Amino acid sequence: MKETPNYYSIIPANVRYDENLKDKAKLLYGEITSLSDKNGYCYASNKYFADLYKVSTRTITELISSLVKQEYIQIKYEYKKNTKQIIQRKIYLWKKTSIPLEKYFYTPLEENFQDNNTSINNINKNIKENENIDLDFIDNYDWINDN
Repeated sequence: MKETPNYYSIIPANVRYDENLKDKAKLLYGEITSLSDKNGYCYASNKYFADLYKVSTRTITELISSLVKQEYIQIKYEYKKNTKQIIQRKIYLWKKTSIPLEKYFYTPLEENFQDNNTSINNINKNIKENENIDLDFIDNYDWINDN
């Protein structure tokens, strides 16, 4: 399967500034993010990365190993049944960098939404409906009556 990179890659700050990683490992991490699908993994081979960055497959192996060691990625293999022959390798974005952002979003339920209706957003009307407000004071301010 031919991998198709995305138009952008993501290199989080903890990867960018990790002094235990070579710069090429950081760049490789970004490439892995751009190739990762919606499940957070990519299928690209070491040869694919080596050809892309014009380095040896051994260099890619070392860079991937450093990303695994720092727990930025995790490798999982699928083997041919009853053998040690690798059918497929998946590189997962892992642990330190793969927290789904959705966990940090608050999304109110739709029944809490109201239409943006000028009749209910009219400051002057809403204030005048409140009996405890001195209307003469309110009417002296042009910014309220500009509606």
